[in-house]
Amino acid sequence: MRYTLRFSFVVAALVLIGCGGGSSSTPEPIEVRLTPVGNEMRYEQTEFTVSPGQTVTIIFENTATSEAMQHNVVVLNSNDDAVAQRVGMAGLAAAATGYVPEDEAILANTEMAKPGETTQVTFTAPTEPGTYRYICTFPGHFTLMQGNMIVQ
Repeated sequence: MRYTLRFSFVVAALVLIGCGGGSSSTPEPIEVRLTPVGNEMRYEQTEFTVSPGQTVTIIFENTATSEAMQHNVVVLNSNDDAVAQRVGMAGLAAAATGYVPEDEAILANTEMAKPGETTQVTFTAPTEPGTYRYICTFPGHFTLMQGNMIVQ
């Protein structure tokens, strides 16, 4: 009897381990580090991948040296060119809010970072797999300064 009970316990433990120990399927939080390419209007990292529903922290370090190279990271709920154009153009008129317009297409955004500054934002990735664009909304930058967050 003792042997059977012990054997059952071992089998149950192995089944739990094989199934992930009964832990939730929520992915671990992830940190993504982004930087610009020198004094250019481009992100060094133009793509990163996250899991659906994952907690994402984007840390943006503005390594530029020119004062004209202020940047941010604005994550959109779309990869559509028209959405990126609309949000980027609206940033021109949003000086009072750090060049981040109020728009339903914005999932998350960092604050504007001057050269030498680091800023960050934490948000939950969409649950729908797909490609989500991120842009810089400092005036004129969005046309070149873009990347993709891949949710898969």
